[in-house]
Amino acid sequence: MEILTSALTWFFTNTIYGLMVIIVVVYPLLSALKKVFPKFPEPAYIVVPVFFIGLLTLPSFARYQFEDDVMSKIEGKDWIRVVNKTKWGSLTEPLTWFKTPVGSVTVVMPNSLVEGGFREVTMRFEEKEIVSMVEPDCTNLTILYAQPDKEGVFRYVTNSSVKMVGEQKKWYCDYDWSKEEEAVHQEALRQLKENTKKK
Repeated sequence: MEILTSALTWFFTNTIYGLMVIIVVVYPLLSALKKVFPKFPEPAYIVVPVFFIGLLTLPSFARYQFEDDVMSKIEGKDWIRVVNKTKWGSLTEPLTWFKTPVGSVTVVMPNSLVEGGFREVTMRFEEKEIVSMVEPDCTNLTILYAQPDKEGVFRYVTNSSVKMVGEQKKWYCDYDWSKEEEAVHQEALRQLKENTKKK
């Protein structure tokens, strides 16, 4: 059912064919209304503006949906810090000329006190989410990344630590993570209490 819903959403919002189907269905209905109510506007006066408005707005629907989904994942979670956010538009999508939606977000959050290190997640429009486990060494200014394999097991992407670039140093060493670490701790306690109650 979820696959069918996704396919229909894509068909009606990302292609012109969905809009054409709507017009083909609606136009005869409006024509019938015109026959019953002669003072009703000509169907073309309604259909043509709706078609052009849809043509200009519907292709951008997925972009704004992505923005809403990403921001809802972040909102209210004090242990998550947005370290990079960029807006993506398109020359072929006029709606994005006026309000450019978020197209890429990178967030960082501390792992639990047991695991240590951080988790870095990059979400991009129409691209697969990139999740990394990060172990920064702020003394030597080096960093080690691990990413999940096909089975979901995190494996190091390099054999040894590599030098930090300016952005990584700013994210992991120049920022005080105590607030986020405390929020992670409190969230872990909350989940523990909830699981205990369920048992």
